[in-house]
Amino acid sequence: MASPRLPDKYFCVDVEALATGRGHGTSDRSPCSVVVMGKDKRVLLKRMIRVDKPIVSYLTPLTGVRPGDLTSAPSYEEVVREVKALLGRDAVLVGQSVKSDIEWMKLEQGKDYSSTVELGDLFKTYNQRCNNYWYFTLAHEANQLIREGFIKEQHCPETDCEATLRLFEAYYGQTRALEDAKKKLLARRPAASWAKNNNYKWEGVIFRPESFPAYQILRHTLFLTFGDDIVQVLGWLLCRMREAAFAEFHQVCHEVSQAL
Repeated sequence: MASPRLPDKYFCVDVEALATGRGHGTSDRSPCSVVVMGKDKRVLLKRMIRVDKPIVSYLTPLTGVRPGDLTSAPSYEEVVREVKALLGRDAVLVGQSVKSDIEWMKLEQGKDYSSTVELGDLFKTYNQRCNNYWYFTLAHEANQLIREGFIKEQHCPETDCEATLRLFEAYYGQTRALEDAKKKLLARRPAASWAKNNNYKWEGVIFRPESFPAYQILRHTLFLTFGDDIVQVLGWLLCRMREAAFAEFHQVCHEVSQAL
C-alpha cells in the first residue's frame, strides 16, 4: 500500500539511446531500448527498439545493447504506443533526467502522465565551499543512500529503475531524511563517470564538444574584465564544472554570465 505522501500511481521509464552519429547531441542518438517499472518494482515492459538509421555505435557499456539485439525488435512507433498504454493521465513519472525519457517516448502531460519527480532536483545540494548547487548522478545517489555497489559500472536499466523508485519512496516528502541524505551525498566525492574514464569518447562517438575553445574564450574574457578577481571567478566556474557534464558546458557558461 502506498504511503499517503506518495502518489497512487507512479512509474520509472528508462530509455537507452545508441549513436547514429559521432556528435554528442540528441540528433546523433536514437532510442534502442526502454524499460517501464511500476511502484511494486516489477518490470511492466522491456522492449528493444528497432533503429532504422545507420548505427555508428551501440554504446554497449551505456545501453547494454549489442549487435544483433535489435534484429527482430519492434518499431519505435509500436514501442511508444505500448509505453503510453501502460501509463495514463494520472501517472507520475519518476526519474533521473526524466525529461529526456519523456521526449524520447513522445509522452504528453495531461494525456500520458500527470506530473514528474526529478531526482536530480530532489537531491540538489548547496555546496558552501563552491557557493553553488551540486547535482549528483543516479549511481552516486544509489551507492551512497541504498548501498555501496548497488549500481555498478556495467549498465542495467532494471537496476536503474529500481534504484530510482527506492530513492523516491525513501526521501520524497521526508524533509529531515532528505537533508541528512544530501549531507551524505556531499560528504563523499562522486566516482568518475564512465564517459570521463574513457575521455568522453567511445568508438569514435564523443560525449562532449570535440574541441573546447569556449572555456579558453571565457577565461580570457573574464581576465580582461575582472583582472586579479579572475581567480575567484574561475574557482567558482571550475568547481561547478567538476560535476557538470561537458555536454552541458554552454548551460554552465550561461549560469556564469547570470552570476556575474
